Amino acid sequence: MPLGDDVPAWKALRDALGDLVARAGAVTAAVIDESNNIWCAWPVSPAVLPLAARFAELEVAHRAGPPLRRGGRLSVARPAAPPEDAYLAESFGGIYVLVLWFEGPFDAAFQRARLRRELPRIEALTIGLPPPDGPEASEGAAKLRA
Repeated sequence: MPLGDDVPAWKALRDALGDLVARAGAVTAAVIDESNNIWCAWPVSPAVLPLAARFAELEVAHRAGPPLRRGGRLSVARPAAPPEDAYLAESFGGIYVLVLWFEGPFDAAFQRARLRRELPRIEALTIGLPPPDGPEASEGAAKLRA
């Protein structure tokens, strides 16, 4: 079963991302994993796909250091002006990255503090997601962290 509004844990995560986007003045947010799977986004829109793909190519695929699942960390702020993507991202939970995209330059220190305050809530909601392909497929998001 795909994750969507009929899954309370996914809906709670989507609502938390929506709250974060509104408070940060961002345009979108997503939780992706190190393989660029999108676990949840706000707003739920196909427009998130190219943003996540560009982010994964620039920041995940070519970053130095160990992979996230082997203790690697990702923390990046890119307050770029249009037409470039402006974003802020923090990894969590071993394989996940919370990314906030903005319309243009932003106060990186201020927004990073906001994001880090929300990260424990986002992490708990993400880890609590059921497996997207049904109970027989895996043990949910927590299984991927192992």
